[in-house]
Amino acid sequence: MDKRDTTPGVTGEIVGELINLAGRQRMLSQRIVLHALLGSRGDAAALAVARDCLAAFAASHAKLAQGDAHFPGAFSPALRELYFGARKADARIRAFVTMAAQACDALERKLAGGARRAQEADEAGEAAVANLTAEATPLLDLLQAITQAYQDEMRGVEAATARRHAGIVDELASISMRANIVALNARVAAARAGQYGREFAVITAELAHVIREMDALVQSVVGKRETSPGAANTSAAASASRASGAAPSTSPTSTSTSPSTSPSTSTSPASIGARIQRMPARVAG
Repeated sequence: MDKRDTTPGVTGEIVGELINLAGRQRMLSQRIVLHALLGSRGDAAALAVARDCLAAFAASHAKLAQGDAHFPGAFSPALRELYFGARKADARIRAFVTMAAQACDALERKLAGGARRAQEADEAGEAAVANLTAEATPLLDLLQAITQAYQDEMRGVEAATARRHAGIVDELASISMRANIVALNARVAAARAGQYGREFAVITAELAHVIREMDALVQSVVGKRETSPGAANTSAAASASRASGAAPSTSPTSTSTSPSTSPSTSTSPASIGARIQRMPARVAG
């Protein structure tokens, strides 16, 4: 996967809007050329449409390249290289805007000129439209490359979001596992205390219930991640080893009936919580 450095504050929603804006630029560039051609044939209404499209095209380019209060401009190294680097997209698009404005000016003079200057105005207008038409296809290719660049940025933003979610899930799973092991050890301590540990056993049972609800909430909001069994076992064993080092985890009655008592035992947070709830009533006090 292509990994790109993007501004952390740029969201997928913003990049989606930029993709739409960049895609609209392709349509506007073609409308400018088309209506300029119609204007060269004496269609004043088409020339007015060309002016409107040109204004929208220039304003959109400013948002894409420079940014404004809502859009971040060229927010990544790849976009900055495209706009201001070797391909000089910014300079080429600005040159097209100037060329289109000059063509519209020449055609307006042609329409407004008298018979004496008709030939001179007609030649200027035809030359301007010819230059504009010649630039249409190369510009369209450039605008397509810009749109593709924003689509690539969207994939980068989505990948970064997925990595953040994965990190959150891993951290919450680790916290949940450690909390389950602490709750289990607390139940063992309450069982050792006999009748003096009954109230404490009720608290640990409620803690296990809260942990189980947290596991379910994380899975419903973020989604259950698919991991390989080997990686899951390694992660679970490492977390269990770190957590169990802080408290005794051996049942006073039977070593084999205490789940998660061995640091090397690989379990998921949900399975630990389920095992806690299945503990005999005598251990709960």
